[in-house]
Amino acid sequence: MTKNLTRANQRDVGLAVLAFLIAFVLWQMQGLFFLTYPLRLFVTMIHELGHGLAAILTGGSFLHFEVTRRGAGLAYTSGGSRFVVIQAGYLGTALFGAALLLLTHRTTRPQRVAIGVGLFVGVLTLFYSGISLANLGLFELLLSVSVIVAGGYMLLTRDMDDGRYLLGAGVLAGGALLLLVFAGGGNTLTIFVGLASAVILVAIGQYASRDVVVVVLTFLAFLTGLQAITDAWVLFKIVSLPDSMMPLNDASSMARETGGSASLWALVWIALDIMVFGTAVYVTLIRPYRHQSATLTLRSR
Repeated sequence: MTKNLTRANQRDVGLAVLAFLIAFVLWQMQGLFFLTYPLRLFVTMIHELGHGLAAILTGGSFLHFEVTRRGAGLAYTSGGSRFVVIQAGYLGTALFGAALLLLTHRTTRPQRVAIGVGLFVGVLTLFYSGISLANLGLFELLLSVSVIVAGGYMLLTRDMDDGRYLLGAGVLAGGALLLLVFAGGGNTLTIFVGLASAVILVAIGQYASRDVVVVVLTFLAFLTGLQAITDAWVLFKIVSLPDSMMPLNDASSMARETGGSASLWALVWIALDIMVFGTAVYVTLIRPYRHQSATLTLRSR
């Protein structure tokens, strides 16, 4: 049993290395923008959700969040601890990557982790992407309801016809998507990023093999953890510009709220991101490998 466990752990380490290499190579190849762009939007979404969840956990409110076409984002919050909320973007992204890495490699059923993360992202998107029935006009409401009713009718009246069933399900899903887009009040990209991420993660957790799930989740863990560090480094370079050229950002907001310079806060976040994600990598992958190597060395003697 110990031998099988050792082999399983070694296999997971190998899959983690593969996931890291994919993330590293993909991010270095500028010509693959069509692949890296959706990933950039995913990381931005995690960043903004970090702000929102921090507001909720410190007694405030999470109003809604946005992901823009350029890969930036905004989170609208009220109340809570500003000291925690502002920092929760960069640090929250690193924590997400660290937690995902730990959960993926500390469970025998990483499929459940994929489904859980997918549902978590999906629910937050539905609640905090600005979806409201008040945004619907009469025409939009009638169109969405008509499509949903048509899809439901096709499903309920099917006569053992798989093609009709799939078509009905597709029409019903399309009507629901129309309703969400119209109710989103122009925040379409945010809704799409959140729900697409949720559906993909749940589908992977439900239908993919364990090895595929481990690679995908480890890839996302490295993606978000390392991107948190590089984004904080980019932030440091931005806040080093003259004030007239400096856009609104978390570091400058932190400096105004609590004191210190924006550059200092960016450096603090770089250091903390490295500590958080580096610790997760060590605990999850490096320490078990060293322990197994030491155990095998002692047995060989």
